[in-house]
Amino acid sequence: MTGEMRILGSEGDVKVIWDCEKEDEVESARKQFKELTDKGYLAFSVKKNGEQNEKISRFDPDLEKMILVPMVRGG
Repeated sequence: MTGEMRILGSEGDVKVIWDCEKEDEVESARKQFKELTDKGYLAFSVKKNGEQNEKISRFDPDLEKMILVPMVRGG
């Protein structure tokens, strides 16, 4: 099974894909997830039909798709 992480930010829409059976790919995606959430990005799992499922705080390589977005700050 493959997983997908979409990162929405100032650089546009970046897609990270990993194969759950390849530990190096999983670890790379996990590290990127942590770096972004440590910077304040919010993460959401996404259902197969594209609907937002729920906010997540930990990387789960078995999720089919997740989206990370920077936190919006008022000013």
